[in-house]
Amino acid sequence: MKKFLLPIVMLLAGTGAGVGAAIILKPDPVPDTGDDIVAAAPCGDPVAADATTPDDPVDVAPIAASEGSEFAPLENPFVIPVMDGEDLVSMMAITVSIEVPTGQVSAVYDIEPRLRDSLLQDMFQHANIGGFTGNYTATDKLRILRQDLLRTARDILGDTALDILLIDIKRQDV
Repeated sequence: MKKFLLPIVMLLAGTGAGVGAAIILKPDPVPDTGDDIVAAAPCGDPVAADATTPDDPVDVAPIAASEGSEFAPLENPFVIPVMDGEDLVSMMAITVSIEVPTGQVSAVYDIEPRLRDSLLQDMFQHANIGGFTGNYTATDKLRILRQDLLRTARDILGDTALDILLIDIKRQDV
């Protein structure tokens, strides 16, 4: 009889611990403001009213160009491996363009190797936090990626980087 009860008790204790952890770690609900969509992101994705979090600095919002802008496409796509533990699950190919004030495209190409290195590091980090798993085109996941890439571009280019555009995103499952 003891051998029969021990697995059942362990099963109930494990299930109870899992449910308790889920209740404790449940994220706070987002209050409904009545406005489902406030604006559209550069790629046309809807952006929720509470798109920025309190931890996000104000300087990662796109800067409006006063005299117009142009785009500096980074020639080669970024290739990012998506891992699950030690296993390669898929490969991402992302093409990026940087919006700059008119006449500043050469400033991007002058430091493109350093810029590509830093942007690639951000994309690796995004992959490591699960940004490219599941529905990787969800607005929240792409917003986080764009903010990180824009923050990095501004660290290198200063206010020359007005915005980041994700031109093309492809995933190839392995």
